[in-house]
Amino acid sequence: MPQTRLDEVVTSTGDLPVLSGVATRVLQLTTRSLTSVSALELEILRDQGLVTRILRLANSAAYGVGGTVSTVSRGIVLLGFDTVRSMVITICTQSVYCRPQSSFKDQILWEHALGTAAISRLIATDCAFPAAEEAFIAGLLHDVGKVIMDAKLRDRYETVIENVYSAQADSFVEAERAMFGFDHAEVGFLVARTWGLPPEVVESVRYHHDPASAVAAPQLCAIVSLANALCVKLGLGPHQRPDLDLTVLAATEQLALTTDRLDGLMLRAAPCAAAELEPYGSVWLSRGNDHAP
Repeated sequence: MPQTRLDEVVTSTGDLPVLSGVATRVLQLTTRSLTSVSALELEILRDQGLVTRILRLANSAAYGVGGTVSTVSRGIVLLGFDTVRSMVITICTQSVYCRPQSSFKDQILWEHALGTAAISRLIATDCAFPAAEEAFIAGLLHDVGKVIMDAKLRDRYETVIENVYSAQADSFVEAERAMFGFDHAEVGFLVARTWGLPPEVVESVRYHHDPASAVAAPQLCAIVSLANALCVKLGLGPHQRPDLDLTVLAATEQLALTTDRLDGLMLRAAPCAAAELEPYGSVWLSRGNDHAP
């Protein structure tokens, strides 16, 4: 079978998921030091469906403000620019992962992305990383290459997922490279770059399976890499390895985590992911992984 070229996957015509204009503009606004609450609110108000979902999410248990957010501006003041940015990107990214006629598989990929995002934020906070919400966004988007490959190479990518889920392949990277000659991290990197995401987030998409190769943001890449591994160990996503040894990972070494700190993160990871997933409904939680607070 002839192998598909990497650039063809990203540039060919067809159903290529895109990050919404609102999400892109919110990302741009929240990285500018002079952006006002009113300017950010005005951008979000362009999409009333988004406003409704933001208010519902802001008042959920995940954010701990007890149903006190009734307007977007109040949400921005109470939760902060960075948290609201993460909420907007989360809501918009769900439509990328779960497209029309999406399947059970798409839901599993989405839950893995959101779980990785939540645990990335947890690790970032534990490691005193100065941009915990950036870690959340990087975790949320780390596997976007899988979505692109599934959209553009659906029949063959179904085989990749089946091979990983049935343990015929040790990892997605192995199965993808065997099938196509490239992997989802490479595809995700190209797409994230076209979306105009921050360079540190783009790099974390590219190197979340190889954090030692990161140059611009090695700590962020290590955080996302470890969060991804924790999800795999917890069975949150299509790839499940409960026996995965986190102590031997390059990310663990890069973050200088002791065994005690790693154990502590492991204990907090499941409840952390559960709290983030609960407002959306979750296959993982319905399977009996009931770690919700």
